[in-house]
Amino acid sequence: MRLYITFQTVHNQQGAALVVSLFMLLILTLIGVSGMQGTVLQERMASNTRDRSIAFQAAESAMRDAEAFLNTIVTTGGFDGTAGLFADTQTQPDFLAASTWSSNATSVAASSVSGSYAAPRFFIKQTAIITGTKGAMNLRGYANNKGTGDVTTFHVTSRGIGGSTDSSEVILRSYHGRKF
Repeated sequence: MRLYITFQTVHNQQGAALVVSLFMLLILTLIGVSGMQGTVLQERMASNTRDRSIAFQAAESAMRDAEAFLNTIVTTGGFDGTAGLFADTQTQPDFLAASTWSSNATSVAASSVSGSYAAPRFFIKQTAIITGTKGAMNLRGYANNKGTGDVTTFHVTSRGIGGSTDSSEVILRSYHGRKF
């Protein structure tokens, strides 16, 4: 008895396995690229949120520096339109103009904030004097009655920027009152 082994020739195959595997590889590549794009977008959003937070903290820090300055002065004689201090009769600078925040004549550099690209800045405008009993500062129990002395009010504007030159910018504005 003889044993014959026959081998089929490869001539009948069309390469379907190669085409199917390349198609599957293409689909997996597209899924991977799409996942990477989503991750990059999320990283950018997280970075922008961090920048915005740094800018807000810098502006808030400048606001606190301005209020601390106001609490230490003994007279409003220095409010003469220079060094970021403006009297009630003077026009305050445009807080949206970049030149306002780059000049020592129109704004004051505050304490640096970690992570911020540049030191935050502020300017102060004296707004009004509230006289007599109107200046008592008794806000229905929210503050102690300080008497009937005159209260000088100030409008404080501060600006902070994020971690790079083209990042977020935050501008805060508030009022501050003080008896002299």
